Amino acid sequence: MKRKCTHLSRFMFTRLFLCLALFGGFFTARAEGIKEPALKDALKDKFNIGVALNLQQIWERDVTATKIIKKNFNSIVAENCMKSAMLQPEEGKFMFKDADKFVEFGEQNQMKIIGHTLIWHSQAPRWFFTDKDGKEVSREVLIERVKNHITTVVSRYKGRVKGWDVVNEAILDDGTFRKSKFYNIIGEDFISLAFQFARAADPDAELYYNDFSMAAPGKRNSVVALVKKLQSQGIKVDGIGMQGHLGLEHPSMQEFEKSILAFASTGAKVMITELDISVLPFRENVGAEVSANFDYKKELDPYTKGLPNDVSEKWNQRMGDFFALFLKHSNVINRVTLWGLSDGDSWKNNWPIHGRTDYPLLFDRQHKAKPVIDEIIKMADADLKKGNNRANTTRSPRYLVPNDYMADPAAHVFEGKLYIYPSHDWESGVEENDNGDHFNMKDYHVFSMQDINGEVTDHGVVLTVKDIPWAGRQLWDSDVAFKNGKYYMYFPLKDRNDIFRIGVAISDKPYGSFISEKHPMLGSYSIDPCVFEDNGKHYMYFGGIWGGQLQRYRNNKALESAATPADDEPSICSKIAQLSDDMMEFGEQPRDIVIKDKDGKPLLQGDTQRRFFEASWVHKYNGKYYFSYSTGDTHNLCYATGDNPYGPFVYQGVIMTPVVGWTTHHSIVEYNGKWYLFYHDSVPSGGKTWLRSMKVVELEYNPDGTIKTLDGMNQSEG
Repeated sequence: MKRKCTHLSRFMFTRLFLCLALFGGFFTARAEGIKEPALKDALKDKFNIGVALNLQQIWERDVTATKIIKKNFNSIVAENCMKSAMLQPEEGKFMFKDADKFVEFGEQNQMKIIGHTLIWHSQAPRWFFTDKDGKEVSREVLIERVKNHITTVVSRYKGRVKGWDVVNEAILDDGTFRKSKFYNIIGEDFISLAFQFARAADPDAELYYNDFSMAAPGKRNSVVALVKKLQSQGIKVDGIGMQGHLGLEHPSMQEFEKSILAFASTGAKVMITELDISVLPFRENVGAEVSANFDYKKELDPYTKGLPNDVSEKWNQRMGDFFALFLKHSNVINRVTLWGLSDGDSWKNNWPIHGRTDYPLLFDRQHKAKPVIDEIIKMADADLKKGNNRANTTRSPRYLVPNDYMADPAAHVFEGKLYIYPSHDWESGVEENDNGDHFNMKDYHVFSMQDINGEVTDHGVVLTVKDIPWAGRQLWDSDVAFKNGKYYMYFPLKDRNDIFRIGVAISDKPYGSFISEKHPMLGSYSIDPCVFEDNGKHYMYFGGIWGGQLQRYRNNKALESAATPADDEPSICSKIAQLSDDMMEFGEQPRDIVIKDKDGKPLLQGDTQRRFFEASWVHKYNGKYYFSYSTGDTHNLCYATGDNPYGPFVYQGVIMTPVVGWTTHHSIVEYNGKWYLFYHDSVPSGGKTWLRSMKVVELEYNPDGTIKTLDGMNQSEG
């Protein structure tokens, strides 16, 4: 994996640099007694850094550990003393002594206190589920017991505990519900009830769902579905906890990253909880299934006398890799919590095999910091110097229609409102291919917004394939323009010969419905029409290669067979034509939109990071014309500037780096004095390129008119 190799070289270089620095006075500050950097200080603008406390640490009996915790961590969670079996071992008999001390410790040290956990199948008292005769209780009785427990515990710490793991580990790795006593007796809604009881007990506390093996695709998809279902019921889930019980080889970082983005797409905060990395071999991956228990075998406990240097190096690299990932996504990750302070404290020494010797945490058995801590601090400092910190992040994207798949948003201000005209993705069952046949859209909706952060109104279906007399298939990226009291929708659609044409539909209202003309625009071809008004004239930009068929045309005439230029030849261009006065046809022959580099040379077809592929859009800022477009298969959203609508345009840079999913159809519009980018990604669908979700984010310009680049992987919600 390319990222892993990159981090390995960085980590080894850091170690070498530190060794050389010892001879050059690099550590003289430490020798002179100047305060060493702490994790919580290095990461303060990134995310909270937490640790799970055991009773020795809560009661400050382990003096060395307590000092390290106070210095390095700004968030704490109780490893065991706040679980239901410990708090209420018998019905009505609550034992708060240890939990009270835990909360007191956090308050005295100005730490964010996390309660773990209200509902968990594994360490729930048996009396929850049985009556005095040992028989299973009814649904009504268990609901009442759950309510009493949650209400009593959360109310006791109201205003003191920052957030609660409300439900823990309710979904199996394959995505099905765990058949726990809670599930079997109450049903799936034990989860929604638990969240409702907790919210009622402390309306201001954050409420989380927490689970292990969250990189597993089945679990990932089911957790996203669960959270969205709760949200649809009006139940807020403030955060999703990704337990970080990791190994040296599993899970893959790519799958872990997909889950970070998928969970962030729900609008919930992402927490990395229970982080540890085991070095020990095991024949099965059981995630963090506490019930797993296996016989001790010497060959499965190879490091009883210490960790070999090569394994230690591998562990430090792996932990550094994950912290690099967390820093990359610090815009959506709110907290990272280690499941224990030092190797000797870790539960992994006795799970899933009792009596082994593991090395999973940041501090060793002598409470000495491992080398990766310096690496984490340096990475955080380097990231901060680049300006990548949460405190300065004002450009947070927002999903606009979380309950449906909408893509290719064309946004305009009509009648004082924002109107958005997207294509409508759906699971058509068509096999994915380079021609884009799986993008088999069949209707359009219109959406409107009075406030960029406000409610999004769905005006429903305004045009379908069945409404278009000349229709074949595939309603792709459309746009709408206004003139003389009429709204004109321009849409690409394959005719009955499977050739893309551009059609026109008309409405008296910006929200439709739209009535299609009987024929496509004369001489039209390809896809992605964008209409730009300038000084009373309307210009259409259009075109897209590959499935968009632009490579089948030269000089507005169809070729006998498609022809793509060689890599060292000028690239295929987007097209422009002024529209006729009645807005129904081209008013002139379409021309090329030429994009040049800073030396005045046209971009070449082989310049895949910069050349045009599809998705034209034009806006005007401070007298300059900005032509933006997608590079398609390399997934950049780029822009070039010119002095008139026809260009030529000079390449300036990247507006947005690649998103999850295919390409970056988009629009840019000014509203209430600010500029916004409307676009889409495929995070909510788990990366399915044909199921995309519409988003908006604020766009910012530098004083020289260049656009500040946006991170396409930024999933935090505004």
